[in-house]
Amino acid sequence: MQSWRGWRTRKLAEQRSLRVLFFVASMLFVLVAVWAVWNETKTRRPWKAYQQQFNQMEYEQAARELTAERSRLNAPESLAAIAELREELKAARARLAGPEAVKAQQLLTQRETEYAELNTKIQFLKSERDEALYWVDHAIQSKQDSTQPRAKVAAIEKQLRELGAQAEKLNARVEDARAAVKQFRAAVDTVQGRIEEFNAPLATLERRLEAIRVRVPEIKQVVIEGLATNEFKEPIVTVDRCATCHLAIDRPGFEQVKQPFRTHSSRDVLLGNHHVARFGCTACHQGQGPALDVEAAHGEAPHWDRPLLRGDFVQTSCRKCHADKKEFALAPVYSRGRQMVEDLGCFGCHTIAGFEKAQKVGPDLTRIANKVDPSWLVRWIQKPKGYLPKTKMPHFELSGDDALSIAAYLLRTSQAMPELRGVFKASASTERGKEIVSAVGCLGCHRIPGIEAKAPPDGTPSPASPPDTEREAPAPGAETASEKKPVKARPFAPPPVPGNQDFAPDLSRVAGKVNADWLFAWVKNPKQFRPTTRMPNLRLSDEEARAVTAFLMTLGRKQPIAGVEREVSKTERVAAGEHLIRKRGCFGCHDIKGFETSDKIAPDLSNFSQKRLLELFFGEAVQVKQTWQDYTFWKLKNPQIYATERVEQLMPNFGFTDDEVKTLRVYLKSLSAERVQPQFQRGLSDEELAIQSGRTLVQRYNCNGCHVIEGQGGAIATFYANETRVPPPLEVGMMHEGEKVQATWLYQFLGRPIPLRPWLDVRMPTFGLNIEESTALTKYFAVMGKQQVPYEYVSLGEPSHELMEAGRILMSKDYFDCFTCHQQGDKKPEGPPENWAPDLGLAKRRLRPIWIGKWLKDPQKVQPGTKMPSYYPGGPDDILGGNEDRQIQAIIEYLMHLGED
Repeated sequence: MQSWRGWRTRKLAEQRSLRVLFFVASMLFVLVAVWAVWNETKTRRPWKAYQQQFNQMEYEQAARELTAERSRLNAPESLAAIAELREELKAARARLAGPEAVKAQQLLTQRETEYAELNTKIQFLKSERDEALYWVDHAIQSKQDSTQPRAKVAAIEKQLRELGAQAEKLNARVEDARAAVKQFRAAVDTVQGRIEEFNAPLATLERRLEAIRVRVPEIKQVVIEGLATNEFKEPIVTVDRCATCHLAIDRPGFEQVKQPFRTHSSRDVLLGNHHVARFGCTACHQGQGPALDVEAAHGEAPHWDRPLLRGDFVQTSCRKCHADKKEFALAPVYSRGRQMVEDLGCFGCHTIAGFEKAQKVGPDLTRIANKVDPSWLVRWIQKPKGYLPKTKMPHFELSGDDALSIAAYLLRTSQAMPELRGVFKASASTERGKEIVSAVGCLGCHRIPGIEAKAPPDGTPSPASPPDTEREAPAPGAETASEKKPVKARPFAPPPVPGNQDFAPDLSRVAGKVNADWLFAWVKNPKQFRPTTRMPNLRLSDEEARAVTAFLMTLGRKQPIAGVEREVSKTERVAAGEHLIRKRGCFGCHDIKGFETSDKIAPDLSNFSQKRLLELFFGEAVQVKQTWQDYTFWKLKNPQIYATERVEQLMPNFGFTDDEVKTLRVYLKSLSAERVQPQFQRGLSDEELAIQSGRTLVQRYNCNGCHVIEGQGGAIATFYANETRVPPPLEVGMMHEGEKVQATWLYQFLGRPIPLRPWLDVRMPTFGLNIEESTALTKYFAVMGKQQVPYEYVSLGEPSHELMEAGRILMSKDYFDCFTCHQQGDKKPEGPPENWAPDLGLAKRRLRPIWIGKWLKDPQKVQPGTKMPSYYPGGPDDILGGNEDRQIQAIIEYLMHLGED
């Protein structure tokens, strides 16, 4: 008995233990289930919350729109309009049910019945004809007489023709009756459609609200084929799920909401040309496309080397597919950065894809001894900004001893030019030189003290506005990848105010730099010293060149350094200078004798954006945050921050502002060896290439310094109080040089300019353009003027005697008196010089006939502010019967044959 009780006690204890275990297991199961649901819906699926939030936001937005639409429909004017439409509908339905409509319907029914009966009769006759044709064929096959069956066929066909004519007439009557009935129905349908159209927005919003209400969360993804490549450069398939959270990225109406629900900026242009289904999102923005967690999707995860590009850095992706394009209207920071690299000549020391054929940006130093004062040269090498604060030459932080050594090498290896000695005669007038410099066009590129700007003429574009805020340099380590401060987009530089013009060197102290003999020879013909120089030939006479030289040699004075000539002649200094030039890479920007085949001294930047942190040398700059962005910022801002006792930093200091550093950094972020497959690459069309090449040359030769081109430039106009003395605009508004002049003439004029406006003191320079440059500029202006490219022949037919005579009369003193202002060959105008106009003797070779007609009809529309009067409408009634179009054609005919016998 006792053992049985013990056994029973153990059993009860085991059962209690099992119940406890079962309870604990059940609770654990419940907890795990709750955790699993929570993890699924919240932790592992955060995108569901975003979609619910967006649905709520969109629902509220649609509800507001629905309320507004209902308010609109309930407004008195809407109610009145609806009531009026309903009355029209009621009247239209009444007409449809009225006696006239009933009568029209009965008439239609009657005529359709008549037509059906006649058509049935015709079908029976056709059957009889088929039978008769059979008997004709049977008679022929059995060699019997077929006359009788043939006669029957003929009789039936005659009946068919008669009945067919009746059927056509009856069918026309049926269509008329049907049209009459349709008019009654159309009136009802039209009014009904207007009512539905009036209520359509309401119905659409109601359907939209219902769709939002029943919408379920789902992953939204696009599959992109072939855009990305693997480590073996083979195209692969990638997945982007960015739209799972960025639900309105390709939908208008969400431009002002916060991320991730904001519409893509410039959506019509960017997504219109780069469809998400084909390009995805990460191709431009980077990040981790398949990820659904925010940090992972943005690529802000360990070991992911393509984090999301933020702020201006997203502009760098344009280069992947548009490698040939220099300028993007929607990527202004990248475009300015690229232009800075081109202007500063970074490719002289670094290898950069796209600049393989770029010319050196610095002057030729192979004949430097003939040009500069040795003391000036030493000071310049040591501290360039001490002479020209806006110079592009960087500061190498050289010692005075190093500067002497470099100067010694340059002066020792300089090619002698004995022919320059004594070419300048000091008897020239400095006042005359100042007048020439002020007039002929020097001020389009150079700034000279003592020559002040006048008030800008009307229509001169205003200079660029200053930035909204002045940004100070951040402390080292403060630069982050998430900077978002926008930079204003401006595809073209505005005309600079005179004090800020620094296209060419400031000449305020030029006499302290150069010797007079060299300066005289330079202003006479710059190309003899450097064939690739941008300085043009102004075709100065010897007397003019001497006067200009005499004036310029009054600007500044020599400041000799004691013993400098002795020091630079030492052989050991020359050897030291050669070593320093090779070490510092001066030959990257300048032509220097002895370094013609030297290699670049700095790292290849073609894949700089992909540099890993372990490849970047931070030195002892512990204050700089360990990121690519911060490293690059301070490398550009102050390269010496990374110098140590053992590692020298050779990169010079360019004195960049913070904004300039950030602009350059954006461009450097685009430098990657990564390339998309050929089907995704976007080359330039012929027209785009012509425009890009032309803009490059316009900038290279500073055509904007004198002319307004694409609405920008013309800064030289500020030096002339009389706007008639200003060079003409070439590309602004409706004024297009390529539409105005013949391409062949323009090509020849660019190569060898001739006087067109003899009243102007400003001279069109001879730039010494090569064939490719002249062709590129001609194409550029032709494309901008929407003309045929590259060339076209202006065909002149046999002149009409009637039109020629009418044109001569119209241009005579009795009517328009054109030659009072216009020059005609060697014959000067009769009026005062301030009213003179271009030589019409050149019209047949220079101007396009179609443009002449456009100009004569409305000169002010083509070129606002022009002196040219408008004669049309309002031409004389006694010439060609007052027909103004024929009068204009007569003037064109006369001009295009002017000077012919």
